[in-house]
Amino acid sequence: MLTIGFEGKRLLSSSTGFGTYSRTLIRDICKFYPETRCVLIAHDKYDTLNKLPTFSSLEVEQVKRLDSLKVVYPPNTWHLHWKLLGAKRALYDHGVDIYHGLAHQIPRSVRQKRIPIVLTVHDLIYRYYPELFPGEDLNLYESQLLNACSISNKIVAVSESTKIDLVDLFSISPQKISVIYSACDYRYHKIATAETIQRTRSTYGLPERYLLYVGSMSERKNLLSVVKALNIIPRADRLPLVVVGATTSYSNVVGNYIKNNGLDDWIIFPKRVETEDLPAVYQAAEIFLYTSLYEGFGMPILEALSSGIPVITSNVSAMPEAAGPDSRLIDPESPDEIASSIIDILSDDSLRRIMVKNGYSYSQKFNNKRVTEKMLQLYQASILNHKK
Repeated sequence: MLTIGFEGKRLLSSSTGFGTYSRTLIRDICKFYPETRCVLIAHDKYDTLNKLPTFSSLEVEQVKRLDSLKVVYPPNTWHLHWKLLGAKRALYDHGVDIYHGLAHQIPRSVRQKRIPIVLTVHDLIYRYYPELFPGEDLNLYESQLLNACSISNKIVAVSESTKIDLVDLFSISPQKISVIYSACDYRYHKIATAETIQRTRSTYGLPERYLLYVGSMSERKNLLSVVKALNIIPRADRLPLVVVGATTSYSNVVGNYIKNNGLDDWIIFPKRVETEDLPAVYQAAEIFLYTSLYEGFGMPILEALSSGIPVITSNVSAMPEAAGPDSRLIDPESPDEIASSIIDILSDDSLRRIMVKNGYSYSQKFNNKRVTEKMLQLYQASILNHKK
């Protein structure tokens, strides 16, 4: 029986990004390979599945009942001592065969265990947008990531774009890096009923037809270009834009543009959308827009394709990989190009149907079972190579 150790901090405490990736991978391993044991090394005794807004109470109980999943909490001891040394004992006690760092770090105690180590690298945002990271954090982040890459037996990049970044920026051998794409949460593969969609419209005040943006309102995510594109489209051809995502200081820039250009009635910021309602929000939309300036992968793109709606997204970094050949790829800094693409899709039912059909077919490239199978093969190969 294969026993895999995982860093559990992000899975147990983060509702997006690294946390979503971690939960999807481990749930899929437990589902498709129930004979495999997953041991989560928690960093804090207060990290629990119950704290996560992304888990319903039913899912918490389902996860707790999985015999193949074990969460190891630190004892009542000094947190740093547990992080540096204590987790090593947990790996021994549970017979861990291989350790997978899910969020760019490998604890020192794991390095001392002398078991094969796999590291997932999602992106190198801090290299492209260092202004988003305080100076001291930036140096620490770089040091931790470089060290983790150095000691890992194998690195998983979530896209070819991220692999290229690792090779070009860190001079890591391409042979050390395997590209294994992220899988989409199972919720997005289920077709919402008409009743569910109507309830979702009512709950969040959504119009009958709308464009959709999902993502934080940070400068890198580039919501402003979408808003400017909406302003270009004639009112007769325009649809409201629904924005789902956390606000940041940059939200004020977007808000000022909306106010100054009389777009208040055209941009809808619903209250916090619960994770279980998000698939219906996607499925009710006419077009999904994702004009980020840089992504390691771009999970919302895959969520949209799996939900059966056409995608307009950026032609840079990993987004073309996530979107596929039948999505509309645009210059994210060109509102005119974004506006033109919106008009093309809204005015051509045949084009929209083709984009939906081919986009959904492309999303099957990221099939959960296929992704999980590739990861298990990587674990087995890493263990065999480590024994040589």
